[in-house]
Amino acid sequence: METINKKIIFWGTPLFALPSLKVLHDLDLVAAVVTQPDKPAGRNKKIKSSPVKIFAKENNIDILEPVKLDEAFIDSLEKHLPANFVVVAYGKIIPQDILDLSKMPAINIHPSMLPILRGPSPIQTAILRGFDSTGVSLMQLDKKMDHGPILGQIQAKIGPNEDYFNVSERLANLGAGLLKDKIISYLECQLKASFQDDAKATFCKMIDKSDGQISWQKTAQELHDQVRAYIEWPGSFTKLGDIDIKILQTKISEQDLEPGKILINNNQLFIGCKNKSLEILKIQPAGKKAMLAEEFIRGYQNKL
Repeated sequence: METINKKIIFWGTPLFALPSLKVLHDLDLVAAVVTQPDKPAGRNKKIKSSPVKIFAKENNIDILEPVKLDEAFIDSLEKHLPANFVVVAYGKIIPQDILDLSKMPAINIHPSMLPILRGPSPIQTAILRGFDSTGVSLMQLDKKMDHGPILGQIQAKIGPNEDYFNVSERLANLGAGLLKDKIISYLECQLKASFQDDAKATFCKMIDKSDGQISWQKTAQELHDQVRAYIEWPGSFTKLGDIDIKILQTKISEQDLEPGKILINNNQLFIGCKNKSLEILKIQPAGKKAMLAEEFIRGYQNKL
């Protein structure tokens, strides 16, 4: 039987991809990684490598970080072929002619229970829509977005106060576990794939910065879910008085206030919504560090 050792090219970029890369590396399967190029990040716009690149560098794995997935990139990829492709949150659409270079159909970890929430923002959208569960799917990639046959799935709960970071970390680890359980069987052609039911498909969109704008005409539950969903990016932002702020953590309150009305009571900060209100637990004024509501009240109460 042909050896499968060193026969995977791993495509991934953010923290979400790291547990899956570690699993494949521990199995001694990774020939190279393809990741997004270094980018400026943070307030100081310091150039930063992706978590996948950092891990690959530390473990002497060959790294490809193309700006464009063009002919020059294909030339650099070919020295690592034949190989199979595993894609986990790479961050860019991979053209079909490149996917076709994978010896077997390329496989992908998608953080939803496909065919539910096909598209680019499944974790954020599940939280935004108030889902109490989601999951991960191991699938083969085909020519349509998140449409390919399913090789395995695991369901996961979403707690009522969990945010994107909590859910993303859990799904990343579940996805890595699924990959660990299935990858050898897949490479040995022992794993059966099941077609998705297109009639049950739902979709999510690319998130825009403007999606983070808070409207106090929404219900307290809708805004609580927005804050949880957009905590990584773009954040949930508004003005309190003349102060630009991001709201980082909230709790639904039975306080009955008009939409947008601010109430400070015993070092607690409440803002009215369409129904009920939000207690603001953690907040970040523009240009300042994140702080608890009590600290914000001490420093900004006279400006509200």
